[in-house]
Amino acid sequence: MKFLRLTLFALTALIVAVALAAPGFIGPKVEEIWKQQLSRLQGGEVSGYERGWFGAEADTLVRSGGDTTLLQSDIQHGPLLFTASGPRVGAVYSETRLSLEGLAPQLRAQLEQLYGRLEHSPVVLESLVAANNRVVNTLRLEPFTRRDGNGELQFDGGRVRLETDYSGAAPAGTIEMGSVRWTRGGRERLHTDPLQGRFSVQPGVSGEISLQLPLLRAESDSGPLEIRDLSLQIAAEFLRSHKLKLVSDLRAPQIQSATPISSVRQQMTLPEISLADLNHFLRPLLQAPADRNWPRVLRRPLQLQQQLAIESANGPVLLDANIDWAGIAAGARPVSQAPAQWLEPLTGTATFSAAEQALLQSPLVGQAMTLRDYGLLLENDGELQMHLQVNRGQLQVNGQLLPPDLFMLALMGKF
Repeated sequence: MKFLRLTLFALTALIVAVALAAPGFIGPKVEEIWKQQLSRLQGGEVSGYERGWFGAEADTLVRSGGDTTLLQSDIQHGPLLFTASGPRVGAVYSETRLSLEGLAPQLRAQLEQLYGRLEHSPVVLESLVAANNRVVNTLRLEPFTRRDGNGELQFDGGRVRLETDYSGAAPAGTIEMGSVRWTRGGRERLHTDPLQGRFSVQPGVSGEISLQLPLLRAESDSGPLEIRDLSLQIAAEFLRSHKLKLVSDLRAPQIQSATPISSVRQQMTLPEISLADLNHFLRPLLQAPADRNWPRVLRRPLQLQQQLAIESANGPVLLDANIDWAGIAAGARPVSQAPAQWLEPLTGTATFSAAEQALLQSPLVGQAMTLRDYGLLLENDGELQMHLQVNRGQLQVNGQLLPPDLFMLALMGKF
């Protein structure tokens, strides 16, 4: 029995000694791993690294445009790590926060619009280098409640988790965004259930992301709107020309609103687009409609294929389009003043069909009746159809050549 006690004591002492000594050996390797991970951060530069026995502190400068933001990281050395979700065995664990004193002015203004006066970093990045050859990065967004002249806006916080191996290969992860609630004058204007998503990437080969929103409820200009089981899937293929092929599938299978629309599905394909052009066309989608400058946006080329299907109480509406846009020079006049000029860079086709009642009982009834009266919308067994074909300035409507300015007058109801 005495021998057993001595053995247990010796083992306990050995474990304690290893736990105390291990961080000193792991520390230099941790610093190497940390700087290796940082090298993947565009615009990042280590401005300070103080190594201790059980951990370290690091400062990182991140430059974006003309602004610089300081990140501060608290780093733990393994093998025993005390993470935000509990003890773990691994090599490194860190928590990185925005330095409020070193925050870029533009970023501070954007965050304070949501969070008000900043008392602490509303964004935290947790990084875990585990013992199983995995690196787990978790970005946490703090919840907030904002009250101003537009009412009260609440956000329950969010989390984005990215997992890779030590080399950064085969990243995959999850997205969790909490509920958003906006009330004004005591009335609910917007409510969303928590958003869930998954994504994965094979660097240089492909990537995909899927998002699901169980419920979106809002007050629109035409009355209340409720959408259930909203989903979006995007698949990307990396092409040899350093461009992307993107395929998206947006589904809203259950819609309740003041309009007859009951479901919407839109599938879109960009067969070949550069990252710069993709960013150029996505940016206006984040702007208010009044701030969008479409002549400036449409200066760049774009290839696009789209299938849109709308189900309503009055029947279906379908639109298929295949567009090859070559871009337009700066200084182009508005399309209403020079439709032929805007058609010159365009090659493509569009087929539109709709149940007659779906158009005649919609806000487009005026345009639909005008187009039908002039033979541009053809009737076929209770369905209205139109086929457009454009080839460098030449416009055909249902197989017949038509001057672009006359088509625009008919479309705008100004015949």
